[in-house]
This record gives sequence, structure tokens and C-alpha cells, in this order.
Amino acid sequence: MTTSFVLLGMPMAAMGVAWPSVADDLGRTLGELGLVTFAYGIGYTISTLASGDLTQRFSTGPVLVAAALAASGSLAVLSVTSGWTAFLAATFLLGVAGGLIDPGVNAFVAVHRGARSMGIIHAGFGIGSALGPLFVTALLAAGASWRVAFGTLAAADLLLAVAFLATAGASGRVGNRRERRPTADGKGLIVALSVIVFFLYAGVAVGTGAWGFTLLTEGRGIGTAVVGITIAAYWGGMTLSRVALGVLGDRVDPDRILTVSAVATVLSLLVLWLAPTPWIGLIALVGSGVAHGAIFPLEMLLTARRFGAGYTPWAVGYEIAGANVGVALLSGGIGLLVGLWDVAIVAPSLLIIAVLLLAAIEALRIRSADLPVARV
Repeated sequence: MTTSFVLLGMPMAAMGVAWPSVADDLGRTLGELGLVTFAYGIGYTISTLASGDLTQRFSTGPVLVAAALAASGSLAVLSVTSGWTAFLAATFLLGVAGGLIDPGVNAFVAVHRGARSMGIIHAGFGIGSALGPLFVTALLAAGASWRVAFGTLAAADLLLAVAFLATAGASGRVGNRRERRPTADGKGLIVALSVIVFFLYAGVAVGTGAWGFTLLTEGRGIGTAVVGITIAAYWGGMTLSRVALGVLGDRVDPDRILTVSAVATVLSLLVLWLAPTPWIGLIALVGSGVAHGAIFPLEMLLTARRFGAGYTPWAVGYEIAGANVGVALLSGGIGLLVGLWDVAIVAPSLLIIAVLLLAAIEALRIRSADLPVARV
């Protein structure tokens, strides 16, 4: 399952570095990366909202096989198309596929495993998110096309579908339809706050990864190779904090780590915005990845503890849907602001989202403090 998260993390992280070349080949503007992330986020959101019902009806294994095949097909289209409409449609389908893999694996791990396993699979996502920019940077430096990257990922997802097919029987149904609605015991507000946290987190994490390259190259004149490595290090920093979570497991206090992570993210992005030298900005961008890397897996783990096994697949689906609306509206919205002003707007926009994330995490912590730990 860790491999699935490696491949889940690669495409859109690679897109952030590939985009200037993609835009040039397709005759698009830099700001239209916002439309690409919007299409991906909408596809992801639609499928995550349906994921609880689909895994309950068909079980986790077949859903993951279908999702991996869809991801392979969409990446193959991205690697060959020259049409803008086809490019956006393939990105949408890629989002649909990711939106089935993400909650399916997360719900299974949240219910059947612990903090260590949750940290490890999300470290896999971080590894993929670091490998994606490095792969594209190496290809471009060697004079190859960005299309090679997406074609290679298409082949990898096809192999993943085969692996899922071979292990489909090992993943049964997770969840119970009778426990889908937690509003009767006062947990409705907890669900809403959880969705808001994931919405804002995705805006910070994906927005920084997607727009950091353009901010530092086009906005601050730093070389492509250096920034490509920096973006990879950003995703690598996120991975490092998730590996640490995997090592520490249940020995950490989730709420304390969440607060520290959110505060450190705010401070890192403040430095990125106000950096007096380009190198300080590079360090701050990487530091933000280290700072917020543990937030997603810890909040996912706490979901199972708050709601129990019965409701977790649907809660996870709603949370990841919220995250992908965040990708679409927040990261996509930054693209609109770049089009209206210039790339300098990226850093203060990310900082504002991070401040709101800190507030939402604290509100969720306070509201959840008196809840009994659910049986998983």
C-alpha cells in the first residue's frame, strides 16, 4: 500500500516543475496551472465523496484496481496529447483515480493499523512527491520532454493495478452503513471542523509545492535546476516528518505535534515571504514541508479515534473531499491571483492560508477534547 502512495504523490508534484514547459508546448499561460489543479481537485472531490459507498459495496480491492487502471490511462493521455481540452479532461480523470486510492487506503490503515503504519504510507506519498520534481528536473536538464515523465508514470500505475489485483482479496469492507451519520451524538460539528482542516491543509501543502517553483524562478530569478532540487527537498522534508511519525508511532501526543507543526508552518511561510536573500527563501520553503508533513496523517489517525470503525470510511471520504476542494479553490485561486497581479502574490497567500489552518486545528482540538476514544 505504501507503493500506491508513492505513485499517488508523484504526478501533481511533477506537474509543478513541468508546468512552464507544458505551458510553452501547449500555448498556455503560467497562471493556467490553476485550471489544471482545479480540474484535478474536482475529480478527486467527486470520487472521494463516493468512496465510502463504493468500498462498502464492492470492497476495497476491486475499487483500488479500477482506480489504478484509470490513473494509468489518464497519465498516458497526458503524455501524448497536444489539446488543451484533452489535457484538462485527463487531469480530471487522474483526480478521480487518486480520489479512490487515497481514502480507500487511508480508511483501511486508520481502522486496522496504528500511527506507525499511517506515518509510513504517508511517508510514501512524500517520497513520491519528492521523486516527481526530481524526475522532471533530470529529464529537462538532459534535454528530454516532460512527456516522458507522464508516460513512465502511466506504466508504473499499470503495474500497480496488477499488484492490487493480486492482493484484492486481502482488503475487505471497512465500515457499516448504519453508522454513517454521527450527528445524533453531537459529532456533526467535529466532522465539519475536520473537513475545514483538510481543506486548508491541502491549500498550504499543494499550493506551496505547485507554486513554489514558479515563485522562485519567475518571481525571484533563481536558476531552474536549483529550484527544482529545492521543490524536491520540500516534498522530501514532508516525507522526513512522516518517517519520524512512523518511527515514533503511538509514543507521540498527536494534539501537541499538530499545534507545533501548524505554528512552525506559519513561521516558515512568513520567512519565505519576507526573505531578505534568495537562499533564505529556499531554506524556508523546505522548512515549511518539514513543519506541516505530520499534520495530514495525524488528523487521519485521529479520525478513526473520534468516529470508530463504522463511520471512518465516510468521514475519511469527506475529509479528503475537503482537501481536494482546497486544492481546487485555494491552489487554483492562487493561480487566478497570479494572473491578476504577478507571482509575488504567492507567498502572502500561502501565509494567510497557514494562519487559518492553525486556527482550525486548534478549534478542532478544543471541540474534540471531551469526546471518548471510539472503538476501532
